Amino acid sequence: MDKMRVQGDHFVNERGEQVIFNGINLVDKEADHDFITPGGDPLYEQLAAHGINLIRFGIYWNKVEPAPGQIDEAYLARVAEQIQLAQRHEIYVFLDMHQDLYAAKWGDGAPDWAVLDDGLPFNRSDLWSDSYFISPGLHRALDNFWQNAPAGDGKGLQDHYLNAWQAIAKYFLEAENVIGFDLMNEPFPGSQSQEVVQTLIGYLGEKLQMSPEQLMGIWLDDTKKQGLLAQLNDAATYGEILQKLTAPVQAFEKATLNPFYDKMAAGLHDLLNGKALFLETSFFANIGIPTAISFSPDKNEVFAPHAYDLVVDTNHFENYSMARLGHTLAVHRQVQEKWHVPLVLGEWGAYFDQPETKAISEFHVKQIEANEWSQTYWSYYEGYFTSPTARVLERPYPQAINGKLHAYHYDPATQQFDLTYKAFPGTSRIFVPHLHTVAISQLAEQGVRADKKALPGSESGVLFITADAEQEVVLHLHIG
Repeated sequence: MDKMRVQGDHFVNERGEQVIFNGINLVDKEADHDFITPGGDPLYEQLAAHGINLIRFGIYWNKVEPAPGQIDEAYLARVAEQIQLAQRHEIYVFLDMHQDLYAAKWGDGAPDWAVLDDGLPFNRSDLWSDSYFISPGLHRALDNFWQNAPAGDGKGLQDHYLNAWQAIAKYFLEAENVIGFDLMNEPFPGSQSQEVVQTLIGYLGEKLQMSPEQLMGIWLDDTKKQGLLAQLNDAATYGEILQKLTAPVQAFEKATLNPFYDKMAAGLHDLLNGKALFLETSFFANIGIPTAISFSPDKNEVFAPHAYDLVVDTNHFENYSMARLGHTLAVHRQVQEKWHVPLVLGEWGAYFDQPETKAISEFHVKQIEANEWSQTYWSYYEGYFTSPTARVLERPYPQAINGKLHAYHYDPATQQFDLTYKAFPGTSRIFVPHLHTVAISQLAEQGVRADKKALPGSESGVLFITADAEQEVVLHLHIG
């Protein structure tokens, strides 16, 4: 497979072609599966047939380093088997060191020996992520990690974490389809998060004439919370609230998260072999708070934010807000433009089988296309292929453009695919579902030379557009 590299604000392959990734998360949290998504080769074949060419593959610190300084190479070998299956179907991978609630014993992530909570309690909430706000033990464990407190062997926790990443990088040094490493999923500030929460409660309390106790009671009550969120379904109001939270969120990112990323980058520098580092914002920036993470143009770095609405992980799918999501995506775009780096939307969605989410999925994809972003949807699950979001994501898109991409868009209502780019001599590659509906003669009438190839056992395939000289290519195709 072609090696990928960062060039400006996008990926290019070995021939310098601009690459777009349309991907999905494979992050298995089930011990019964050994934390690896079951399905084998047929799963990867089906993903490719749906236009998936990138996987954000979840790995876990407690699985990589189950005891201090001991790397479980048998686990890495099982991960490698999955990466090889992906390669067989021309799917690229970046590895995500996944954590939720920091520790495997509370959610997933750190091994028990790396959880220095000083005996303080962990409080489980109905909505898993609310435990971040009400658990002193979790705050203490995270504070100790960010301060690089020593583990039982006297070595700092971050130093152990870096060693785990170095072992991963060495193991996959020559893996052709591994394009990079996502250093930490949704980094959370620890006790500094309380300043964010108190700022939010203070602002809302003043605005809504409620006490902090009343607001926390509403926030932790799933039904009452929806009424509160309904008052935030306005881009201006939402942006105003997030602006109040920006200072404490950015303080953590500037003082703690950026130095952590710098430390990881320095320690991995000689082990990357052209692979990129994927940098996420801190947890709170998932909802549109401007991030303060910084990028180094010479370090092959990728901006990998997440974008979720406030009702994520609840059953209130009908209350998803395009205004709030639009704000978040616009903020991420501003960060990308500031640093001029590629953006891979590492997580979005969690929409599952809910029919109400088709429109919001289409909204997401429209923004992804307009910004020429790559993405990995959250997430694959049994039943994904018949979900509303799967049908939205299985669409024509340019996988590799030999030239300068101007714009592309697929309208699912009209089944119209539009693509414009300045072609250089050579061939561009377009993924097309229902490939049989595209006639080569139709393309010849639009002034381009084309060929097509079906994927094995699928109605999908690839359209190859060839230019013999520089030319402007404008395609309008009905596909469906």
